Amino acid sequence: MEQARLLSTTTILTALIWVSADSLVNESVSVFVTFDLTSAAGAQDMIMDVTAPGGVYELEVSGPRRVVEAVQQQAPLKIRLRVQDRPTIGPDQIRLDRAWLKQELSEQFTDFKKLTVVSIRPDSIPVIVDRWVTVGADLVLGRLSLAYEVEPQLKRSTVAVRLRKSDLDQLPEGRPLQLDISGDVERLLKEQSVGESVTIPVTIDARKFGSDAQLTPNVVEVTATIKAQRRTVEISTVPILVAVSFANLEKPYAAVSPEGEPLTLITRTISVTGPTEAVDRLERGLTRAYGTIHLKEADLESLNDVKLLTPDIHLPPEIQLVGSVDPVHLRLVDKSAPSNPP
Repeated sequence: MEQARLLSTTTILTALIWVSADSLVNESVSVFVTFDLTSAAGAQDMIMDVTAPGGVYELEVSGPRRVVEAVQQQAPLKIRLRVQDRPTIGPDQIRLDRAWLKQELSEQFTDFKKLTVVSIRPDSIPVIVDRWVTVGADLVLGRLSLAYEVEPQLKRSTVAVRLRKSDLDQLPEGRPLQLDISGDVERLLKEQSVGESVTIPVTIDARKFGSDAQLTPNVVEVTATIKAQRRTVEISTVPILVAVSFANLEKPYAAVSPEGEPLTLITRTISVTGPTEAVDRLERGLTRAYGTIHLKEADLESLNDVKLLTPDIHLPPEIQLVGSVDPVHLRLVDKSAPSNPP
């Protein structure tokens, strides 16, 4: 029994000694890491463009074997680096100091508190440093191509532009910043109703000031009244129909010329006006115009008399008749009579 206790105690002590010894053994390993650069507090206006994005760095660390093995299992690591403000604008190198890396790593990965940063290869990150600046810009309407009853009016005339300092330096020095939005305004106004006041929101494109420039606000309201574009044309050979009232449809009446010739086709030339597109459709035959002569009961009671009747002209929507229509001379005859008087 005593021997068993001694054997058990010996086994436990051996294990403790092995664990203690193992924890005292330091190892050095290399793990691959990438960096995500962010601006530290107080440097929010700084921009850092990595010239070789996605670069992989070899980080050598040392420490207890078990901790090193745990870190190796997490590799590759993505490390966030908070960079202090850089006074320069242009190419620069972010030096990867070991103490700085140790601090950042310990905050993001608990295991690194027990490790030592031995080296980093390469030891710097090449960047282009820039800075955000905010300036004002005037909104202007340049050459307008549409016809207006009331020209476009902007609800605001200025916006704030947030752009890179390097982009600002490329703009003409000493001139106020201007942004001509007439193209965007007229593109949207073309889709609106004509002849009435409309207010539309126009989204402003900031790319004139750089690919990542931002505007505040980026939408402006514009009010305008577009003048209706109209045409006046002559339409020839408009057919004229002679119509008898429904109650008299079965009566054998016929319309003839004053000379007694059958009126098989009556046409007139008319002048019309309207929106350009509507008039174009009428000219191309996509819509049609026609006239009607409505015979009244009194007309049917006075047969054989020459009548001077003005047709009613029927036109497509939005199109109006210009001037008057020449009347039609005709006589009504009873087709059932054995002969018609001259």
